[in-house]
Amino acid sequence: MKTNDVSRREFLAAVGAGVMAGHAALQAQPPTRLFAYVASWTSGPGIGVGNGGGISVFSVDTATGAMTPVMRTGQEFDKMNTGYLAVHPNGRYLYATNEVESYDNEYGGGAVLTFMISPSDGSIAHVGTQPSMGVWPAYISIDKAGSRVTVANHGNYDPSVRIVKKNGVPEIEKVWDDGTVALLPIKADGILDKPSDVAVLERTTSVDKVTQRSAHAHSVNWDPSQRMLVACDKGCDRVYTYRVANGSTMLAEGKMLKTEPGIAPRHSSFHPTLPCVYVVNERQSSLSCYRYEASTADINLLETVPTIPADFKMNNSPADVHVHPNGKFVYSSNRGHNSIAIFRIDQASGRMTLVDIVSSGGATPRGFQFEPGGRFLFAGNQGTGNVVTFAVDAETGKMMPTGAKAEVPRPVCIQFASI
Repeated sequence: MKTNDVSRREFLAAVGAGVMAGHAALQAQPPTRLFAYVASWTSGPGIGVGNGGGISVFSVDTATGAMTPVMRTGQEFDKMNTGYLAVHPNGRYLYATNEVESYDNEYGGGAVLTFMISPSDGSIAHVGTQPSMGVWPAYISIDKAGSRVTVANHGNYDPSVRIVKKNGVPEIEKVWDDGTVALLPIKADGILDKPSDVAVLERTTSVDKVTQRSAHAHSVNWDPSQRMLVACDKGCDRVYTYRVANGSTMLAEGKMLKTEPGIAPRHSSFHPTLPCVYVVNERQSSLSCYRYEASTADINLLETVPTIPADFKMNNSPADVHVHPNGKFVYSSNRGHNSIAIFRIDQASGRMTLVDIVSSGGATPRGFQFEPGGRFLFAGNQGTGNVVTFAVDAETGKMMPTGAKAEVPRPVCIQFASI
């Protein structure tokens, strides 16, 4: 990994000066409190350490990035395989996927849960559940208006087997789960309504004989204009776009782009101002930049760069990607190399230049996230059961551990609410 050319004390002092300047500028505004919500797995590849699933809640010190436990969902959620989280723009509701194949033993796929966030202490209470319209819902995202969520349903790697007769001869037929993208409206009370539309990804295959025998939708995100969605199909090496009219609860077909075979596009993150979306590739240890046109849902590859050093020869599987709130940098996590790669974004073209590759402070960094101000990055290390806080220099993009960390069983996703 690359080494930092300043001491940790100097780095944190510089970041701290920026934090204090920000506080001074905001001192006339009403104070807000920041809470972190961390999802825990109970099953899945590279499961990690710890007991129980569900969601953990922490208060966050906005000056230091330190996390203090508030609560963890109760015993009834210990078996909840929480795959991904989304927070309502008003900070009052949390939405979570239960990434299973048979929610409540109904064998009808996974579920999406609504939790109400307490304005007093950030704690959560379950207030509703809807079907995710697919197996193993891996991702959920919410629009800026707080009126709709979209869910990516991954599906199983293994098929169901049934016997059929063709011309009187019995044959084995293998049936794979559909990879799907579902849209669910949000009711006036903040609770998810029934799914209003579902897009089924094309039933095809790709290179790998285990993980790419069928479509596997792993993420779906809204573009900044809210007119287009991008869904990543890591099973068939495809990036899908969908058009969504203002306020509509229906998905209109956009475009389908075939990526390089075998790379497994996984998660995406949009640039706040450029027409660029960054996609991390699970099976290639790389990060791709695509340029798009929201009005037509057109999308085309601009470039792909590696996320690990050339001399690293062990297994690695990138997981998450996020553009910094200031739009100057994009970050990607590496499971195996156990690091976070940082790239500077050219503000004209969207192209990437490597800045640094930093240890995630643990093993298997499946999910990470910036707090809303972009001053701290929180890395969830699934393999070691911890969330590590990093201070981020907004001008250089570099990051350094603050020394703060929280113990969380198998953390896979982190989101924030300002109250």
